[in-house]
Amino acid sequence: MTGKDDPGRILELDGLRGFAILIVWCLHYFYKPMSVAPPAYQHFQNIFRLGWTGVDLFFVLSGFLIGGILLDKRDSNSYFKTFYARRFFRIIPIYYLWICGYILLVTLGGSALRQHTNSHQVAGVGFAVYEHFFFLQNILVPEYATIFLFWFGVLWSLAVEEQFYLVVPLLVRFVTGKKLYAFVISVIVLAPLLRLYLSYFNSLRLPISPYASTLCRADALSFGVLAALLWREEAFLPWLSRNSHFAYSALAILGAGMLVLWYRFPDPAVPFTLTAGLSWIAAFYFVLLLVAISFREGFLARCARTSFLRELGRVSYCLYVIHFGVSYLVFGLVLRSIPHFSDYRSVALTLATAVIVYLLARLSWHYFEKPLLQLGHRFTY
Repeated sequence: MTGKDDPGRILELDGLRGFAILIVWCLHYFYKPMSVAPPAYQHFQNIFRLGWTGVDLFFVLSGFLIGGILLDKRDSNSYFKTFYARRFFRIIPIYYLWICGYILLVTLGGSALRQHTNSHQVAGVGFAVYEHFFFLQNILVPEYATIFLFWFGVLWSLAVEEQFYLVVPLLVRFVTGKKLYAFVISVIVLAPLLRLYLSYFNSLRLPISPYASTLCRADALSFGVLAALLWREEAFLPWLSRNSHFAYSALAILGAGMLVLWYRFPDPAVPFTLTAGLSWIAAFYFVLLLVAISFREGFLARCARTSFLRELGRVSYCLYVIHFGVSYLVFGLVLRSIPHFSDYRSVALTLATAVIVYLLARLSWHYFEKPLLQLGHRFTY
């Protein structure tokens, strides 16, 4: 039982990342509960209504991957320099390019956009746009409307991850052993308590979003760091191998809870989902991750190694950034409406948009992101 390949790459992680982007993608393309649609379309859409939890899986994976890298290199003399240089080349170029694309589009093509949108309104360029350059959009939450919603609405999670990158290198470098375990577990416990306070009480009127704030979502990231810590414990994998029934039982119980959330509490704005639900989701993906990378002959590991999911995982970053905005542009240009999923024309256009987005993401990976990653890896630990 091992999930490690020769170069130290865990292949199943690409597939898990692919699954995460797939369910987010399906949510934004197929789940349109506000649109008028025949019952058959509505039933189909409901399949994807927990797709937003793909972001939670991304958080757990980020905690595992970044935490693992930092744990392995914590004694390096170029620890901070190399980490931030590599993160810069991975995250910033395509993210900044997307922001600049919006500024150019609205500045140069505002009148054309108004003609091809249902509301005939286009948000301007101001602080709400510029704050994205500094990853502040989950702190000073802007008002999302029209094209601004579709262009920037998903980017709050990148702000969470970037703020996580500011803290976790310091934590891993200077907190070791049992103290690091204690800190990580404390965050897992305290984050839902903060969400509970903000959702039901908040007598201090703290201007913190219980859904988008890094402090409130730190439990999912910390679950990933905890998985990285356990994965590096010499006794953990042998123990898990002897107690596989425990891992699969935990996964089944947490999976049953996910079905309850899907059936009764699928809206992340519902207080129960926003508090206990997010913790349950993070715990589910924590166990899913450990099972997938630990039992390589198991069903989950085999699924995660499929070429389809691994390919989606490879192009997931660009796909995540652009998929919502591209759908808005395509529907506006072709049908002069916002994206919807309620008839044959909208279904066909949704599928065509999905193909366009995938091709753009693949081109981005081969000709933009991959060369930048190679440039970033010139910085070594």
